[in-house]
Amino acid sequence: MENNNCGYCGYKEEISSYAATVPFQSGQSGQPQIIIQNQMIQGSEVVPGVSKKNKITALLLCIFLGWLGIHRFYVGKIGTGLLYLFTGGLFGVGWLIDIIMIAVGAFKDQFALPLR
Repeated sequence: MENNNCGYCGYKEEISSYAATVPFQSGQSGQPQIIIQNQMIQGSEVVPGVSKKNKITALLLCIFLGWLGIHRFYVGKIGTGLLYLFTGGLFGVGWLIDIIMIAVGAFKDQFALPLR
């Protein structure tokens, strides 16, 4: 990365005053800890470019409650969740499309990030 820009994908890394990494000390085990807004987070919990929402959870919610749009509420898509709620999953068609999209990994969360 040159000047905080990736030459391959175009990703621009922004340095925030809200995030800091605690240096790894020789007596510690595991991964380094990350501090975001005064909260300690383990490095494995945060993956840049990937949603915090689970693909399996979204798929199960979609299969069993997809006609109510519960899977869309889960990933943060409130507007389309309400649309699915009032139209029965867009009359069943949108529900089936979402099951397929989640299963193949093409479904995104509210920030357009792939589910983990």
